[in-house]
Amino acid sequence: MLKFLYPKKYLMSVYELTPDMLKSLGIKTVIFDIDNTLVPYWIKEPDEKLRTYFTSLRRAGIVISVLSNSREERSRLFCQGMDIPYVYRAGKPGIKGLNRLIEKLGAERNSCLIAGDQIFTDVWCGNRGGIYSVLIKQVSPKDEWITRPKRGIERLVVKMYLRSERKKNENS
Repeated sequence: MLKFLYPKKYLMSVYELTPDMLKSLGIKTVIFDIDNTLVPYWIKEPDEKLRTYFTSLRRAGIVISVLSNSREERSRLFCQGMDIPYVYRAGKPGIKGLNRLIEKLGAERNSCLIAGDQIFTDVWCGNRGGIYSVLIKQVSPKDEWITRPKRGIERLVVKMYLRSERKKNENS
């Protein structure tokens, strides 16, 4: 029923997206959301752990980028220190911003992955855009006011998704 909202994977942290896992999936480009996926929304720049993680992905030949619904200043401040390509005010779950970023990167859609903490923006955008979608458990329980109302419905969708995954695994 709501399968169009289901991610391909649900992970507890972006750090579970290892170079080996990405390569096994044929992923060459990872598109990250910022707020509550990589850092809480009030953190302006990547910390040392995140910088090290980004460096490890790049060393493995993985292109990293950011697709954010936030304002330009937010995306620019977060990305500039690591020279990360980004698209701000992406309009997720719409796919215009996603298409613009994929074109900017010269990436092939079938080798892209989007990682984000929200079903109704990140996952739905990735699914609509035909790329591999990964739901990441939010890094902070605090949300911006615009996100908060959606979390209850998202929890229901996640329960349904996890139930369907369990059934799939039991039948295989």
